[in-house]
Amino acid sequence: MKRVLFDLTLLLITGALFYFKDYEGLSAPIQLMILKAALVSAGVLHAHIVRKIIFPKVNWNGTMTPSVYAAISFYTIIPLCYAFGG
Repeated sequence: MKRVLFDLTLLLITGALFYFKDYEGLSAPIQLMILKAALVSAGVLHAHIVRKIIFPKVNWNGTMTPSVYAAISFYTIIPLCYAFGG
């Protein structure tokens, strides 16, 4: 839970901005920054959930095994895809 607390908080704040229509009052560059941060946070949460399902036990302190490389690629590629909007 400690790993995803920041991302959950950011998504909740962004959701509140959208819900209460405060998002529309911000300037366009700030809106873009908030949207990109929310997308990356959603991607990190998605990557974390997928990694926990597919590779439940990854030894981060041991030798570099294929499951460690796969987990690293999840945490890299999925947020990047969210950030690019697809």
